[in-house]
Amino acid sequence: MDELPTNQEFTMQEFTMPSLTVLRNTLLCLSATLAPLAMAAPLAPFVLSKPGLVEIKYTGYQAFSADPGAKYARESSFGAGYMTSINEVDNPANNYWQQGQNNQSISFMMYGANDTSQSLGTGGTGRRVYSAGCSNAAFGCDHKIHLDFYLDKLVGGTNPGFGAGGLKASDRQSFNKLKGITDGQLLMSWEFTPGLVTGPVAGMSNLAFDPLYTTLFQELDGLPIPAYGTGTYLANCTSGPACLYFRSSGQAGGADFFGINTMTALATGSAIARNGWSSRLADPVIAQVELSLPGMPLLLAAGVLAMLAPASRRRRGLHA
Repeated sequence: MDELPTNQEFTMQEFTMPSLTVLRNTLLCLSATLAPLAMAAPLAPFVLSKPGLVEIKYTGYQAFSADPGAKYARESSFGAGYMTSINEVDNPANNYWQQGQNNQSISFMMYGANDTSQSLGTGGTGRRVYSAGCSNAAFGCDHKIHLDFYLDKLVGGTNPGFGAGGLKASDRQSFNKLKGITDGQLLMSWEFTPGLVTGPVAGMSNLAFDPLYTTLFQELDGLPIPAYGTGTYLANCTSGPACLYFRSSGQAGGADFFGINTMTALATGSAIARNGWSSRLADPVIAQVELSLPGMPLLLAAGVLAMLAPASRRRRGLHA
């Protein structure tokens, strides 16, 4: 006759086995739920295969907005152009993506900025501009500055140029639509977020504006249309399949991106200026590419299930 288990052995068999069964079933459900998320490519064929700190580069043109709203409600400017590359920070030879790869073109539209206040620039020359999202609802403003990216085909897509016979600033169709630029597949949408200005600012032109709410900070020279200027911003990836790569919260204040605009005024008689564009934009953006996070829960579940399998087989052997 087999010996009855001791109280301790009985307790372990009674409670450990059901607990393992419950855990196994829970992990199977978790795996089934997360599998589509872990396996889905953000927007094939746009695929980033290497994780790491990257620099996103894009270039384009800026124009003054036609928003007729009141001064502190209307949009001041908007921009459009193309992403050119995604490279490892400080190592441009390590290329993650570039224009033309897999017959791809990525266009962008930046919109919604309101130049809400100003102060004197560094050393008392030029000016500093503190921008936030425009608020003229009739124009489409929603108090946010946006930067949207669209995936298109380099060959067979629209991809308009900006020079003679090319895209005009007046070709804008609505608050967030520009002919030939925003007609591809939405890749990702960014929203600028506060965090660049962290304290009081003396000499603000609009005393009603709290500079802590600045989401685009610009340093411009003294000309009415800047011959040169820079703008910095923090942004979060809010929608679009490529956000799977970039929602790292790795920049200041937990933002996903840190960007720098370099603005250079166009010669008045140039073909691009005659199309209504005022300055050229060149914009490196720092971000962290995350490839492991979306699939990590699935891998964790699979690993635990693998560990549970031998225990399950042992239990079946005990009861055979």
